[in-house]
Amino acid sequence: MIARVRAFSALLTAAVLLTACGGGGSSEAEAPEAAGGGAFPVTVEHAYGATEVPAAPQRVVSLGYTDQDAILALGVVPVAIREFTGNRPAATWPWASDRLQGRQPQVLSGESISPEAVAALAPDLIVAVSAGLSRDEYDLFSRIAPTITQPPGADPYQTAWQDGTRLIGTALGRGEEADRLVADLEARFAAVTARYPQFAGRKAAIAAASSTNAGYFVWTSEDNRGRFLTSLGFAVPETFDQLAGDDFYADISNERLGLLDECDVVGWLEIPGNDNASLEAQPGYAALRVGQEGRVVSLTQEQGVALSFSSVLSLPTLLDELPAEFAAALGA
Repeated sequence: MIARVRAFSALLTAAVLLTACGGGGSSEAEAPEAAGGGAFPVTVEHAYGATEVPAAPQRVVSLGYTDQDAILALGVVPVAIREFTGNRPAATWPWASDRLQGRQPQVLSGESISPEAVAALAPDLIVAVSAGLSRDEYDLFSRIAPTITQPPGADPYQTAWQDGTRLIGTALGRGEEADRLVADLEARFAAVTARYPQFAGRKAAIAAASSTNAGYFVWTSEDNRGRFLTSLGFAVPETFDQLAGDDFYADISNERLGLLDECDVVGWLEIPGNDNASLEAQPGYAALRVGQEGRVVSLTQEQGVALSFSSVLSLPTLLDELPAEFAAALGA
């Protein structure tokens, strides 16, 4: 698990079971109402069990690396946000910054966040969907406040944005709003896919140079970067899924850069702080057909971070830009 946390941080150096239960009164009308229209208490089922949220949360700590986007999209401003990458104000990127409502949440930095630091914030809900907590860590945080992790059976770093959004929406009492956000974004994906039928069945991958300069990463079809491609109709080559094994990315040596030629198009993102980040800087690039033929889309830093967040707020910005760039690279 520690290796996965480090790998997730190095991305840029990165079936829901929900039950809403009425309670606390003899009728639904007697239950307090959340701003989103949900009755409390609610029970959220996640990887480490069932967590009851007794009342509409007022002090939410976003402990997962990317959970803040769904929280903000649902109209709640956390009192603290976990730093993922980029050192942006309030650890929030431009696609979500207008949701802060002028507030400046505390930033929680570091590979591990101490329960004492979180307890000092007096939270009434800890959202740790993408935090990668161990069971022992979950037990510690849940003694501070109701804590939710990834959906049952899901990897914290591969939780589909739909499932994460819905799970967080339930905990906030805004399940209907979460469902609407998911439906609206899925409709946008469907519209883009219909606009670019030439993507269907073509092979594509998202890759980046390793932060250690010892090779490169390619993310699998089960990672959210790969899912972005498959949602557009592309297929991620099976080679990369096989090389990744049980992980969410394949770590490949420089000598095997030519594996990218299995793709019809490659999306290349650059890890901030990596001096050897561009594809052109990789050993063997001169022999790479996808490079020679202009079938590489080099993502901006913001696009790369947006793809690594793969949230209900970051994905719309990519749908406005990347499909057209992929189509141009394919010559279609």
